[in-house]
Amino acid sequence: MKLFISTLAIAILAISISISAYADLNDGVVGAWTFDDGKATDAIGNAHGELFKAAKIVAKGKFGRALDVDGSDDTRVDIEFNADLEKVVEGPHTLSYWLYVRNGANHSGVWKGEKVGWGANFTFRIVTTSSTGLTWGTTSGGTENWFATDGAIEPEKWFHVCQTADGDEAIGYVTPEGGKTEIPASGQANPQVAPEPYNLFPDRPLELGAGRQIGGNVGEDFFLDGIIDDVIIWDRALSEDEVEDLGSGERPEKALAVKAEGKITTTWGKVKSYHHR
Repeated sequence: MKLFISTLAIAILAISISISAYADLNDGVVGAWTFDDGKATDAIGNAHGELFKAAKIVAKGKFGRALDVDGSDDTRVDIEFNADLEKVVEGPHTLSYWLYVRNGANHSGVWKGEKVGWGANFTFRIVTTSSTGLTWGTTSGGTENWFATDGAIEPEKWFHVCQTADGDEAIGYVTPEGGKTEIPASGQANPQVAPEPYNLFPDRPLELGAGRQIGGNVGEDFFLDGIIDDVIIWDRALSEDEVEDLGSGERPEKALAVKAEGKITTTWGKVKSYHHR
């Protein structure tokens, strides 16, 4: 009897720990785009996205459906932030998503700002530099807190990428599907000094699949050829353990509120195109 009670207590404790760890991933989720409803719907609020040009939702995601962009001109998703989301990314926050690269274009991926680099022109970014390299960062005042990680990914494989910014520093994490979470080495340092408040660009959308003004040149835009899934933003810096959980395939339950096409009641607002070619 004592053995049974002890075993039961251990089981209950293990379940409690598991539930607690899972619940932690739900803590602070403020925006989530899983594409599982066949659209770029925000499962948390009203920051819904619009698909442009050849962008489409396909049943080839890391989890069900995902965003597919083919690298052709102006193929991307724009997501217009509301005032609440803008306030969140001014302070500590986390951005994560799953990435499958066919051809990683120069400075294209998931980011928000006026330009994807070349000065303090963006809020945050996790974008490709090639089919194997990534560049990350935030900006504070006139400082671009960027860092690059060469050889961090491979083409035609799923990778979870995540950047945490705690108000003092930013950390980039990469997890290959079925592999171990790493903080890849960078010539600029990873973790990288990144003090808050982070610069805001409230008239610019969160862009998925695009890279703008490469080299600082107006009109010099590049577009990712690949698949993006489970774009999620938190209002806090996740711990390394939590990032590992995401990389192992866990998903915040809050992000799964929109599960099937035709089963949402949210009214869609029009998202304007900020970059006409």
